[in-house]
Amino acid sequence: MATVSFDKNIIIREPEAVEKLVEVLSSKDVKPVNQKLTSAEAMARGEEILRRCLSLSKNS
Repeated sequence: MATVSFDKNIIIREPEAVEKLVEVLSSKDVKPVNQKLTSAEAMARGEEILRRCLSLSKNS
């Protein structure tokens, strides 16, 4: 499966958004990753769904 890396500048102009971003980045309240969503089976299922969607769009 291909991955894409890129650099993107993000500009936040609203003071409330800046405060929220700082709050999220400085938070110690970290939730664990749901292992069911990151399992090999879930990845394979997602890839199959993507493959089907792409094949449908090529035939249209």
